[in-house]
Amino acid sequence: MSGTTDPRTRSRRVYDRWAGPDWLYPLVERGTERARRRAVERLDLERGDTVLDVGCGPGVNFGPLRAAVGREGRVVGVDHNAGMVARARRRVRERGWENVHVVRADATGDVFRPGTADAAVSTLALSTMPDADAVVGAVRRTLGPAGRLAVLDCRPHRHGPLRVWNQLLRLELVELVDWNPETDVEASLRRGFGTVTVESWFGGAVYVALATP
Repeated sequence: MSGTTDPRTRSRRVYDRWAGPDWLYPLVERGTERARRRAVERLDLERGDTVLDVGCGPGVNFGPLRAAVGREGRVVGVDHNAGMVARARRRVRERGWENVHVVRADATGDVFRPGTADAAVSTLALSTMPDADAVVGAVRRTLGPAGRLAVLDCRPHRHGPLRVWNQLLRLELVELVDWNPETDVEASLRRGFGTVTVESWFGGAVYVALATP
């Protein structure tokens, strides 16, 4: 009998823990606000657009996304964790956002009809998913001809003296958020889209990538 934990089971356990106490996730929300807003800005959303939030967690991006698409637009959050989905739906309900919807689904599947969204964003999520290529492919099919995907994520330091911290970074983030440091999100984006431009900070460890056709 193998002692190996299925990746999806481990991911569920990790994010059930994050979805538990009310005080925990707001710390991450405040600490990542500027970077998340930059990811939303790079989408260049217009009023009336439909935008997906892939791996939406408790809905921390919903406010900026809704402000960008206006009441005429639509925000759709997708997450596989039941606890996160419950928190996201509570956020929507408490704020009375009628044009924000939350779907519990596996982001690697074809959740929506092809061409039904104008843009998508994923913040600190793709590198924790078992198959980044499958997620990027599913998102690409959902987007229209001019659809674009903005990704905020992290990876081992690429250059500079901060690289000495890579091993500690790996150990901490694997335990805290089920991060997969071997997943090359940027490479997945380049395989799924025509053009990818990247802004990065902290020796390349934190970045915002914009993928376009």
